Amino acid sequence: MQFGFKRRRSPSELPRLRGRGESSAVRVEFTDLHPDTSTYLGQAAFLQLSVFEMLSTVSASMDDLVFSPGVAEAAAVALRKHTALSDEIRRREEDPTSAMAQPKDAVARFREQTAGGTLEQRVLSVYVTAGILDDLFLGLASSLPSDISKRVTAILAEDNRRDVLRQYLQASIQTSPGIASMLALWGRRLVGDTLLLAHTVVPVENGVTEERVEPVFTELIAAHTRRMDSLGLTA
Repeated sequence: MQFGFKRRRSPSELPRLRGRGESSAVRVEFTDLHPDTSTYLGQAAFLQLSVFEMLSTVSASMDDLVFSPGVAEAAAVALRKHTALSDEIRRREEDPTSAMAQPKDAVARFREQTAGGTLEQRVLSVYVTAGILDDLFLGLASSLPSDISKRVTAILAEDNRRDVLRQYLQASIQTSPGIASMLALWGRRLVGDTLLLAHTVVPVENGVTEERVEPVFTELIAAHTRRMDSLGLTA
């Protein structure tokens, strides 16, 4: 299972929401997927480290003390999850640094593509990308070996304290309504780039084709749509 970009998909290739009445002949759930445990843990640990770094940068960029401490707290939660996942890697007598080396370059490219120019764009970037990837890795945790699955699920299910990002964006939109359309467009770009990354995480082997895992991505898109709805933005 790789964690990097092979090529950019055209919009028509990205997962789509099924219309009512549509169904898949063979539905694949998260529990039907079986990522390599070592690879999964390295990816998950590195992503939490990346979220910590992004949130720390956002917090340092905020002048408003109403929101900055909350963003810093969210960063601390991500760092705690990273540490716990690194401990899971050590429990397997593996080196966290080596495990996280594989996704490093891909995530660095992804962060560069989704960085954003304004503070509001950077906040939305974390809100959207980390939200989708959190849902993905929490879902995939259910298909890990049972003992590891329980521990990793508990780690990733901890409240990420990122509601403060939504609150900041809502306040920004209320103060400057004109930025809503810009943020909606930015959000659409973010979801496309994030789903491209997510596609490289989901194993498509042992007869599990990309078409069959579409329901998994439908769930990710649905959760993303709810997050955007909470901001009053169209997904």
